[in-house]
Amino acid sequence: MDNATQIFIVGGMIVLSFGFLLGIPMAVTRSRSPRAPRYLFAAHLAAIIQGALLLAMTVAIGFSDLSPGVETVAATLLLSGIVLFDLGMVINWLQGVEDAFSEKSLGNKVSSIGTPFVLIGTGIVLFGVIAAI
Repeated sequence: MDNATQIFIVGGMIVLSFGFLLGIPMAVTRSRSPRAPRYLFAAHLAAIIQGALLLAMTVAIGFSDLSPGVETVAATLLLSGIVLFDLGMVINWLQGVEDAFSEKSLGNKVSSIGTPFVLIGTGIVLFGVIAAI
């Protein structure tokens, strides 16, 4: 199994597990209040979706025709961007942020740092898949 696939599998399982774990404070909060904090809900849902996405990327990377080194860079960028995004959501939740954009929150800044990583990593994998056709 190549490095990129390992990164997607291990990273995907960690992100997915983190999303499931965020369900615990959400359930505790919901037992006392009809609504969970916005960014706790966002972090929980995003981590579950992104963890599944990382696991699904093993199929795409298996189809890619790029060199193992380039695929590893793409997987690392994508995982790093997702981790930064989820970390930003958690920071927003812990700081009680209501609107990350208008408040220019630390969490928003952390999440924003990861955006280019996600876009570049995804673009590399997409290129590899299209080149393999």
